[in-house]
Amino acid sequence: MAKASGTSLNDVVLAICAGALRRYLAEYDCKPAKPLVAGVPVSLREQGNQDMTNQVSFMMVSLATDIKDPLARLKAIHESAASGKKVSGQIKGAIPMDFPSLGAPWLMSGLASLYGRSRLADTLPPVANVTISNVPGPQAPFYLAGAKVATYSPVSIPAHGVALNVTVQSYNGVVEFGLTACRRALPDVGDLGDYMVDAAHELGQLIAAAAAAARAAGASAALAEQPSADVAARVPRPRREPPKALATGQPRPSRRAAAQWRPTHEGRNGQAVTARPGAPGA
Repeated sequence: MAKASGTSLNDVVLAICAGALRRYLAEYDCKPAKPLVAGVPVSLREQGNQDMTNQVSFMMVSLATDIKDPLARLKAIHESAASGKKVSGQIKGAIPMDFPSLGAPWLMSGLASLYGRSRLADTLPPVANVTISNVPGPQAPFYLAGAKVATYSPVSIPAHGVALNVTVQSYNGVVEFGLTACRRALPDVGDLGDYMVDAAHELGQLIAAAAAAARAAGASAALAEQPSADVAARVPRPRREPPKALATGQPRPSRRAAAQWRPTHEGRNGQAVTARPGAPGA
């Protein structure tokens, strides 16, 4: 998809997340006046550098959720990401990189908890609406004691004010999406995962159709300059129809309808407190 659209894998990942989030919010009749912004970790490590330190920064990327057309949305995300990478490269020298990798998850978790308890997030405007990270992994199978590692389960840390963290990791030819969310802010995060699958299929089909149309237009222009005897040999072969499993015309049954009221957390007396998903306090 990235090669056919002239974008990057990270751009496609962001576009998939944007399409799913746009659909998810629309089901709650929520249409933000401005496009959602994703906080995307960016590696600043130069090729060949093996220092045992974290060399990473954050860039802000617009998810262009105000754009309806998925292909136009992908293009806008690509342009925003390119601008963000340029800024990150310019400030590399000002970012400290001498803190060790060991213990970083516990440090980040502690900082996120401290930020929430301090209630600063209740007064400061959010820098981003969602965190989306794309981590390239090994493209060959790994084994442990003779057992093949079948899959990865990416897990990351949501923070107060950013209730959803999407971590994407590639492994052995597969891209794994891991959604970690606040269970009160996004009690139906499973629906969002389903929408990401649908968004990936929709975007893939649109990119394939656009690429086929471009090839056909190019072939037609070339045919006009060729002798008539060469026409049959240059006619592009028809594309195979996608498998029926990729069709997204039928709406996927939503778990939301069956779970309008359900326990979301325990009260102080140990009893479950119920709230409608998306309602205040849920």
